[in-house]
Amino acid sequence: MISYREANPHDFKKIAELHVKSWQQHYRGDFSDHFLDVEAASEREKVWKVRLTNPSPNQFVLVAEQNGEICGFACTFKDDNDQFGALLDNLHVSGPAKGQGIGKHLISLVAQEVLRDNPTAKMYLWVLKNNISALGFYERLGGVNCETVIGNDIGDQEVVKCRITWNSLKELVHV
Repeated sequence: MISYREANPHDFKKIAELHVKSWQQHYRGDFSDHFLDVEAASEREKVWKVRLTNPSPNQFVLVAEQNGEICGFACTFKDDNDQFGALLDNLHVSGPAKGQGIGKHLISLVAQEVLRDNPTAKMYLWVLKNNISALGFYERLGGVNCETVIGNDIGDQEVVKCRITWNSLKELVHV
């Protein structure tokens, strides 16, 4: 059985570990092997420790658990951008847990939370262009690729990333 809850400060190491594994599976070639295999673990652990011990007021982090282990998570920053709305900064599900609807349920819970504060809210996320499976997932959920840019805000080299947007979150509540 899968359960969902808000993350707490004690979750930072498990979230960071899952985050790095996801990057290693999906971003090999976009980030250097050295970054993924050597640097990413400590970098993500620092990020998640700060996010969960000193959260931004607009931050909302959910975890999915199966058999007491975190198998997915989502991190959202509400009202992040005047034009695009809330930022779904992270949505990751462990490899063994994929295909069970965890990602869909996490995004549905995020949409519900965002709409609770703002009934007309929009949402967006960034996904690397080479992550074809994630792009397909978001498009099946009604997300639209509104722009593709080159950035270097994560990882250790420039990447091509796509901004996926939802102008209405009402459909996401029921996915």
